[in-house]
Amino acid sequence: MNIFSDPQLDVRSEKPNPGSYEWWYFDAISLDETYSFVIIFYEGNPFSTRYIRALEDATKNPKAKAYPAVSVSIYEEGAPIYYSFTEFEEQRCSFRGDRPMLKIGEHKMNCNIDGNTLKYLLELEEELPSGDALRASIRFVSPIAEGPLFNGPKNDKTDGHQWNLVQPRAEVHGDIEILVKKEDSRQISFEGRGYHDHNMGYEPMRSEFKEWYWGRFHFDEYTLVYYMMNRQQNEQHCAWLINRENSKVAEVFEDIEPSDKGLTLFGLHTARKIILQSSKAEVHIQQSRLLDNGPFYRRYSSDAFLRIKHRGLVESKSGITEYIYPSRIYSSIFWPFVDMRIRYAAENPHWVQRSKTLYRWTW
Repeated sequence: MNIFSDPQLDVRSEKPNPGSYEWWYFDAISLDETYSFVIIFYEGNPFSTRYIRALEDATKNPKAKAYPAVSVSIYEEGAPIYYSFTEFEEQRCSFRGDRPMLKIGEHKMNCNIDGNTLKYLLELEEELPSGDALRASIRFVSPIAEGPLFNGPKNDKTDGHQWNLVQPRAEVHGDIEILVKKEDSRQISFEGRGYHDHNMGYEPMRSEFKEWYWGRFHFDEYTLVYYMMNRQQNEQHCAWLINRENSKVAEVFEDIEPSDKGLTLFGLHTARKIILQSSKAEVHIQQSRLLDNGPFYRRYSSDAFLRIKHRGLVESKSGITEYIYPSRIYSSIFWPFVDMRIRYAAENPHWVQRSKTLYRWTW
């Protein structure tokens, strides 16, 4: 993985190779840790069975731009209260290559640089076949770091996966309206802390890595960002404490170990705990509450315990952590589970998606 941090490059990249993908990822947790959400915009949805079928058809040469999508997950007290994953027709979407701006269906992302401040506005609007509906306007605001967090080559397409850490820590505020019944509208005035990154891959994910753990936690003075990518040829494990005041890396963890592995319902062999060590700090992560469970992907509401050794500082925070095993995406035995959850462009919705009760069961 090539790592860099540059808001100017938070734009659409060219993806000429079949199997390429790109996503803009946003998550946030409210200050009281009651609400959290994850919003992802895709050009080249890597989880799409339509895209995968086209990749495996020798007569086709599918391009990422034909498979745009948006996924939205909203949680209250660690339980999902809204979920959608919708793939759109290409002509209903636009992605800018000169500035951070995109539109997928009625969903929008726009970025404005105001002096030394980076501001993202997310506008969401949709109604699902089940009758559930969502309207939201959410802002991610953060200072622009004085210098780059990382000094890797920018947008180097010789590497399979690119990771642009745009906003390690942002102040997040906005209004979210969830309509789950015609007579039951939920209004959320959201105030919290969030995170935004941008990922690009120029080959199918299974060609680049076998499994990937990643997550982030916002402590009072620091934000912890980590990932463990077990690649096809080697391991790439990295974690950083990023200073809240100056957005610079304050500590790099040299020792990152998953532990307490067990089998999931779908047969994934994943870690329940992750331990990070350096000469000055240590973090113990407990992947405590399962938010999303699938045949190739898991999302957790996790607890992290930070200890700054020389200061005796101990602090705990909740955060969002994730795990993916991409080769499973290509196993057709699991596709019925995927097709229940993703609504595909120009196709009738799955019968499960039309049912309020059954579609919520897939959450």
